[in-house]
Order: sequence, then structure tokens, then C-alpha cells
Amino acid sequence: MPLFTDGCYQCAPAEALIAKVLAGRCTMHYTRVAVGNGSIPEGSTPATMTEPAGYVMNAKLSGATNPVDGECQVTAQITSDDVTADFSATGVLLYAEDPDLGEVPYTYLVLEAAPEPIKSKTSTVGKIAIFELVAAVGAVDNVTADIDLETLVTAEKVAEMIAAHNSDKEAHPDIRQIAQDALDQVEALTHTISTIPTQNGSLTYTGSPQSPSWNGYDPTTLTLGGTTEATDAGTYTATFTPKDDYQWADGTKEAKSVQWSIGRANIASVPTQTGSLTYNGSAQSPTWSGYDASKMTLGGTTSGTNAGSYAATFTPKANYQWTDGTTAAKEAPWTIGRATVSTLPSQSGSLTYTGSAQSPTWANYDTSKLTIGGATSGTNAGTYTATFTPTSNYQWDGGGVGPQSVNWSIGKAAGSLTLNRSSLTLNNATRTGTITVTRPGNGAVTASSNNTGIATVSVSGTTITVTAVAYGSATITVKVAEGTNYTAPSSKTCSVTVNLFNATLNSNTWAAIKAASDAGDAANVWSVGDTKSIRINGKVGNFTFSNQSIDAFIVGFNHNSGKEGGQRTHFAIGKISGKMVALCDNQYSNEQTSSGYFNMNTSRSNVGGWNSTNMRRNILGNTGTPTSPPANTLLAALPSDLRAVMKSVTKYTDNTGNGSNVAGNVTATTDYLWLFAEFEVFGARYYANQYEQNSQAQYAYFSAGNSRVAYKHSSTGTAVWWWLRSAYYDGTNTFCYVNTDGSYTNDNASWSAGVLAGFAA
Repeated sequence: MPLFTDGCYQCAPAEALIAKVLAGRCTMHYTRVAVGNGSIPEGSTPATMTEPAGYVMNAKLSGATNPVDGECQVTAQITSDDVTADFSATGVLLYAEDPDLGEVPYTYLVLEAAPEPIKSKTSTVGKIAIFELVAAVGAVDNVTADIDLETLVTAEKVAEMIAAHNSDKEAHPDIRQIAQDALDQVEALTHTISTIPTQNGSLTYTGSPQSPSWNGYDPTTLTLGGTTEATDAGTYTATFTPKDDYQWADGTKEAKSVQWSIGRANIASVPTQTGSLTYNGSAQSPTWSGYDASKMTLGGTTSGTNAGSYAATFTPKANYQWTDGTTAAKEAPWTIGRATVSTLPSQSGSLTYTGSAQSPTWANYDTSKLTIGGATSGTNAGTYTATFTPTSNYQWDGGGVGPQSVNWSIGKAAGSLTLNRSSLTLNNATRTGTITVTRPGNGAVTASSNNTGIATVSVSGTTITVTAVAYGSATITVKVAEGTNYTAPSSKTCSVTVNLFNATLNSNTWAAIKAASDAGDAANVWSVGDTKSIRINGKVGNFTFSNQSIDAFIVGFNHNSGKEGGQRTHFAIGKISGKMVALCDNQYSNEQTSSGYFNMNTSRSNVGGWNSTNMRRNILGNTGTPTSPPANTLLAALPSDLRAVMKSVTKYTDNTGNGSNVAGNVTATTDYLWLFAEFEVFGARYYANQYEQNSQAQYAYFSAGNSRVAYKHSSTGTAVWWWLRSAYYDGTNTFCYVNTDGSYTNDNASWSAGVLAGFAA
């Protein structure tokens, strides 16, 4: 079943071609007709076909009528002489000439429902097939076609048909009519003007008279009349009248009117504002680029005073048009720019808090140009933000028109600070005291102690409470921060003296302990046996102590002060976890004859007594002072805060040795660190020079019955024997020592043993 009803269909390129003809770019000219015997494929339409389905051959164009009511009739024919085999025509396609695309399909005649039989030249009965196509042409008023003259019936063709008729009476039964038609065609062809002339090309207004050139105009057959020349743009009518024996294709001889035109000249573009205008307070008009008063009329808003956007209009005059073909007025925007405010206002001068509301004065502020807003006045010191917004005819440098923030300030007044006292003394009876602060405003009061181990402070509002912690002096620094409206004044100080000692010895600094000794109060606060932790750090002889924690403990107050010096608290080093320990090197209880070990001397000799021993000089460090201790000595390994308070002690000992037992050998040494003498530990003389005890006293720690057993500092479960400074009175090789069970004895001076050293603060 056919997909499309039989009839003529306009092809897709036809509409675009009609537009080109109407624009004057070409004429409507038909070039050929093709015939096929197939069916339009599914998915295609007559409008999309570029050749007839099942193309077989071309037919011959035999005629084309001028358009009537938007249509023209095109005739094509096929004679059997041109056909090699019989077929049935199901589609006929008319082609036309496109100036851009060449030959394009124009009208498709569908015959699929009633195909036209076509006989070949070998058929016993020949046939001429005539196809009439109706082509839509819109407003096109003239068409041309490539007519094949062979389609016109000639005398020879008539004679040929007559001869055929004479042989077969039934061949060409309409021979007479065909012959008459042929004669009429020849006659008409000879005197018929088939094409009405048309304007060739186009004319555009130039300001001078112009005449068109014509397509299809033969002065020998046609007389030109009507309006043949004009100057202004517009449409004009010429006439063409057939001469003498000529006639139009429709058989008439009357003049035919043909319109021709002169197009408006194009205005290339809408004028634009040249340069720029800036607000100056007076009326201004722009200058225009592309404005020709002879071609267009200026209207709309042509002048203005205030900054802003305006719209002028430009209307083409009678002989002109815009490039898009229109002639209506077009708007052209133009502007007056805002004037520039180049400098942002700023506070002029300064304000200081007075307690009353104040407003700043402004530099570079012009009320005609700027509007002020935001915070414009204030009372308290601080920073405020005003805003400045350009008025309608002004802008900021850079083009902005929004508000700009400008800070202004009221400065703080100078603050002040007064204390009700400059010094304060605290003691056991009065452990706290107060300092009262006077200051204007609301600045926060703070206070700090430069030594919180001596005195601490707390603040409540404007009252400072000072609390004693330990003996010593401290400086309390009082500050007042800047407040809302006042600056921070200079700080002030109050000197605090604290005559207070902590009953727990270890909670006191060495400086406080020394102070208590100096004041004679040590025995009133602490007891024999009380401990204070220290750390021994460094090399002593050949042995290195790595931050060794050990307790120094009190062995006596003002011990033997008549001989050794008063205002001294005597200590021993030391205790670990409550056990008395002696310091031991890695060669403990071995004889060592080289230096650097914890022996009395490097040989089995006590010659020179205590004063000359390796122990006193090179291990304990009595060749120096606490402020300048010899390297690699116990004195140097003690903490600096302890060394800072150590006091020298005058010790009486046999300083001759060599088996002596005479009073004259007992002399004094000045020691910062010492070993205990036999009598100082036991309270009795066994192996020492018997005259030592005359200048010595037993230490209270030992007289109280405390154990004399010392343990190894690095292994507190191991008891060790430890040296005493007393030389053996009846021999030249040995010194006294305390045995591992706490008993007295003596041994060769070159043995390394435990060291239990004493010092005073």
C-alpha cells in the first residue's frame, strides 16, 4: 500500500530558493524532470527525496506557465522512442537551479497509487506520456525552463504519424487533431513571448537617478513604458507591451505591469557615544560616532545634567534603513559618569576621654558629595566606625558607590596608680598583709611576686593580700591594666621581708636554711636528723654521679661552735629512703694506688695526716671554695644553691700522722667538706691521736644513739665501711674507719671505701 497520496509535493530546498528569487539573487528556472518506477522508502517523504524512487530516465521539459495564484504548471513528456524497456512510472521529480547549491529537487509528483505505463520503442503500439506537475512558487511572478524543442510536434513528426496511420488505420486515431495541434504550436511558438521581463539584480539608493536592467526584455518584441527611472528608494512600475504580431504566452497582447525597486541605502550601525561625560553640575550632551544628520533623525533624550544613563533615538530617513532591513527608530544609550571623590574623609585631630559625648571633626568631608552615617559620636574611649556614601552624582576613586567605613577614635585618658604602702614585713605571728590600690577607671589590678617561694599574692578588686611562704625577701609588683577609658599606668612595687621558716626542712630553700642559721633560729625550727633532698651530678674522681638523688641530714646545730664557728647548722651526706649511706666508687673495698679513687691516699701512708690526704684535697675539693670548686670533686658536684650557702668550718685533727700521738700534731684546717673524726662519731678515742678529742665534740646525731652503719649509695641493702679523717696514732699506714657493723677500726690509706661527708650552712 502506497505511503503517500498521489499528487505534487514541494521538496525541502524549494522554500529557500523562493526566498532567494524574491530577494533578487536569481530567477526561478527549472532545469529537468526525472522519472522512476520505485516506491518512496519507509522513513523518507517526497519532500526529502533527491531523485525519484527507482530512477529510470529523464523526461523532456515541454512547457511551463507563468505563475497564477502562487502556482505554475510544468509539463514534461516521454516518447516511446526514448524508452528501451517498458516500465510503469511511479514518481516524477522536477529540478530547479539554486545560485548557491546548483541543481536542487523542487516538486515531487507521486503516482504510486496509479502508475503511468510507459511503452518502449520495441512495442507494437508507441506512446507519448505527458506529465503535468503543479509547482508552488509563492510570490514569484515569473519562471523559466529549459524546454526541449523536440517535444514540440514538427511537420516531419506529423508526416511520420500519417505514414503509420496509412499502414494501420487504428494507429493514431486522433491524427487529425494531433496535426492541427502541431500547426497551432508552431504558430504560437513563433509569435509568443513566454517570459515577462523582470528586474535584473538590485538597485540601492545613491542620491542620483537610476534605471533597472531587465531579464527577458527584447526591445524588438516588447515596448518598455511606465516609470523607467527614479532617484529615491521605493517601488516603481514599468510596463511591457508586445509589438505587432507578438503576444504573451496566455494569448493576450495587453501591457503587463512589472514592479522594480530602488532599495534603501544601509546605515552601517547605530551611532554610539564618543568619549565620556562626567558630572559637572551643568547640562551636557554627548558627541556621537557614526551620526550623519543627512541619513537619520536624532531624538529621545539628547542632554542631561545628573550622572546616569540616558537613551537617544536614531531614525533612518526616507532613503535609508538599518542593516537588518528595518527603518524604525533604534535606541542608543549614553551616560554621564559620576564625578570622583578621590580622598576618603579622615578624623582631624584627636579626642581624649572626658566623660562626655564627643564627635570628631573630619578632613575632606563635603556634604554635597558624601552622606555620613554609622557611629558619629561617642563617650567612652575606643574606636568607632562612621560611614561615608557618595551622593547620586559622585563615586569613589575606582568606581565604587557603596558606603566606605572610616574609623575614628576617642583616646584613653592617662591612668594613675597609688599604693598605700611601699614595704611590708611578715613573720610567724603575722603571716599575711594587705596592699590597697587606688586608681581611676576600671583597669584590672594584678600583682605578682618575684619569688613565690618566699611570698605569694592574691588580688580581690583593689586589695592585694600577701602571704608569707618561707624566709626571705620578695618584691611585689602591682600593675593596673588599661581600662575602658584610662591607659595603663606605670607599675609600682612593694618590698616584702619574710622572717618565716618552714618546719619541714625539705620545704625550705638553702638560702632560708642559711638565714635561720644566721639568725640562730635553726635549732628552734628543725631537729637533728631532719633531711633536705639534693642531687649530686658530675664526676668525682673517676666516678660519675648522674643526677644522684640523696638527702643531706642535720647532725648538729652550732656544733663545737667555740672551736669550729657559730651560727652554723652541720649536715652529713647522706641518706636514701631513710638509710644512712656512704658514697662508693666502682673500686670500693679494693686497694688503689692511682689517683681518682675514694681512698685516703694513693699509698699505704698516713703521713701528713688529714690535711695532706688525697681525700681532703682531690676527692672532697678543699683546695677550692664553693664558688670556685676544683673540677672532678664532690664540692663541684653539689647543687649550686647549696654551694652558695656553705660555710667554712675549722676542724682540728692530727695533721702530721706517721704514727704520732702528741698534742702538737693536732692542728686546724679550714674545710667546706670534711670526713668525720673518730671522736665526733663514737664520742671516745680508740685509734686516733688521743689529743684530737680535746678540740672535738661528738655530733648530736651520733650521741643520740643513731646507727653508725652506712649502706652503699647505689645498693642500699649492702652495708659498707666508711672512712674517718683521724690517722692511726700507732702506725704510718692507716686511717680510722667505721666498719660495716658500725664498730671502729683502721685500715691502709690506699683502700677505696665509703665516703660520708659533712658540711655546714
